[in-house]
Amino acid sequence: MDNPNAKGRLFVLSGPSGSGKSTIKDAVLRDMANVHFSVSATTRPPRPEEVNGQDYFFLSKEQFAQMEKDGQFLEFAHYEGSGEHYGTPLRPF
Repeated sequence: MDNPNAKGRLFVLSGPSGSGKSTIKDAVLRDMANVHFSVSATTRPPRPEEVNGQDYFFLSKEQFAQMEKDGQFLEFAHYEGSGEHYGTPLRPF
């Protein structure tokens, strides 16, 4: 980022599993050079095809809790049903 004080626009692409979020994301990233993808963090284990740092940042619950305590997330959520945590890091790893 050339100017750390520059402000951009945040777009959230949300939908249920299998709804085509990745297809849309890939097309936007391919066709719009000034759009960047924010990789979320999670405490859930990676699926076989997922790559750490590309699909998610896979963290231990201890790492996630420390980042939360240190104010390193833009937003985060704890899902009681699964016991897993998800968040958007303020900065990439």
